[in-house]
Amino acid sequence: MAIVPTVDGSLSRASSWMSYVAFVGIVALAYLPPRASLPPPAAVSPKAAAPVPTVSTPAAPASAKVTAPAVAPVGPAAVPAASAAATPSPPPADVWTPEQVNAGLRQCIQLLAPAAAEVELEEPMKKGQCGTTAPLALHSVGTTDKVDFTPAPTMNCRLAASLATWVEKVLQPAAQQVLGSRIKRIVGASSYSCRNIYNNPKLTLSEHATGNAIDIAGFITADGRAISVAKAWGPTTRDIAAAQKKAAAKLAKGSKDTDKPAASAKETAPPAAAAPSIADAGKKAEGKSKGKVEKANFKRDAETKQAALPPVVSPLAPSNTKEAGFLKRVHQGSCALFTTVLGPETNEAHRDHFHLDMKERKSHATVCH
Repeated sequence: MAIVPTVDGSLSRASSWMSYVAFVGIVALAYLPPRASLPPPAAVSPKAAAPVPTVSTPAAPASAKVTAPAVAPVGPAAVPAASAAATPSPPPADVWTPEQVNAGLRQCIQLLAPAAAEVELEEPMKKGQCGTTAPLALHSVGTTDKVDFTPAPTMNCRLAASLATWVEKVLQPAAQQVLGSRIKRIVGASSYSCRNIYNNPKLTLSEHATGNAIDIAGFITADGRAISVAKAWGPTTRDIAAAQKKAAAKLAKGSKDTDKPAASAKETAPPAAAAPSIADAGKKAEGKSKGKVEKANFKRDAETKQAALPPVVSPLAPSNTKEAGFLKRVHQGSCALFTTVLGPETNEAHRDHFHLDMKERKSHATVCH
């Protein structure tokens, strides 16, 4: 019976101590700092270098808020795949678009449909301002009596159609009427060439650069005659004028040479006597008077002699051969079909060939030299 009070007292004291400890713990919790709040794993960006904990600080005023600058990503990931697929890349600078090529082919069919021509289409070509959408190699024109082009020139379809008409309406009629034979072959000098006029960088682009021009150096007849522009054309007006000028200079030099002996004779005349008599003095005075008259007569005689000189005849003259007549007739007839026709009379650069092109001009004028 004495043990019970002792046990009850111990339990009472233990309960009081536990209550005290619990009270102290509750009071201590109020003084502990708050726990740092961490974002959930799903909210952390995989590209962030490291998570930055949020620290409780006094709230800053709205005007003091600083936004960190956005850093643009670098590399292939910078362009979304959908955006790259939606924007087509532009074609290279030296390539025609499919629409341009199709338009060139349609025009080619329209121009060559009525012409009897054997052509070979080539790949579209473009180099800066040079080239054409539908180039072709012209092998021959005509049906039964074909006219071959050697070597086959490269050109655009507009020029090929004009050459087919030219052969039929200008070239063959001139050959039959002047030479008595048809033309079998045309010898070319140049066709397509990406260059400026006369290869001069200061001049504009040549019509050769777009396949719109051809140079013709000669012709071969059906009976085997070869007619070269350089040889058969004959002297040009430049040649004739230069020869006439040279002949006039030579004639003038010869006329001066014939006057030199008279002057020498006058200088070598014997001297007068040292002491002339009265009669001699009178003769001397008379001689002076006659000398004056002779001097005036010499001037008139020189003018008369100059007027009596024969006209200067040039040793050169235009060629009157059949071959020359044929070439000049073809040159003149070409001006009705082509917008530019140049030949030996133009300048030295065209002495050995005909230049034919279809250049478009605002004035619609034809250049024919």
